[in-house]
Parts: sequence; structure tokens; C-alpha cells
Amino acid sequence: MPRLDHVAVESPDPARCGAFYERFLGARIVRADGHPLMAYVQGGAMAIHEQGGPGTHVAFRVSEEERRALRAKLDEAGIPNEERDHEIAVGLFFEDPDGRQLEAITYRGVE
Repeated sequence: MPRLDHVAVESPDPARCGAFYERFLGARIVRADGHPLMAYVQGGAMAIHEQGGPGTHVAFRVSEEERRALRAKLDEAGIPNEERDHEIAVGLFFEDPDGRQLEAITYRGVE
């Protein structure tokens, strides 16, 4: 069953934004070259991208099997979708009926 993984946002200054979440919400901050700044809180995270990144979206963690089944359902329903390789994970991007961008993400090496 999918679970909330992260909410992605863009910021002109991800470090400043991450410091805010750390100071006021107690978020655990993780930085890795080539990836967004991650601000982890209980039950999920904020992925803080540089501007011009993938755009604001909500990501749900799924298994590889769940992602493949979801893609088949989306294709069957005629809902546009796109898989993107994030190196550490594969994300399936699509929109809900109101145009919100969603991602079904499967991390490599994680059950």
C-alpha cells in the first residue's frame, strides 16, 4: 500500500529553507550532491529543490510491483504518465483530476 514519502518544493535558497524546517520543526536535514536537500520529519519529508527542478509535487512510496501496476492502470485509463530515473529511485509522475502533480516512487535496494 502506498505511503506518503515526500512533498517536493522549489526554493531560490534550499539551504536557507532547510534551516527553517530544522530550526522550527526539528527536521533532520540531509544533503547529497546531485539531489535535493531533504528535510525529514516524522512520517515523511520535504524535498527542497533548486528552482527549475521537477516542480511542486507529492510523492508516495510504492514497491516496484505497485509502480508497474499503477502505470498499467494509468495507461488503461488514458492518463498521461512519465517515469524518471533519479539514480537512487525511479519515479512515476502523473496528475490527479485537479492537475496536482503526483509521483509514485520506488527506491532501489529498499524493500
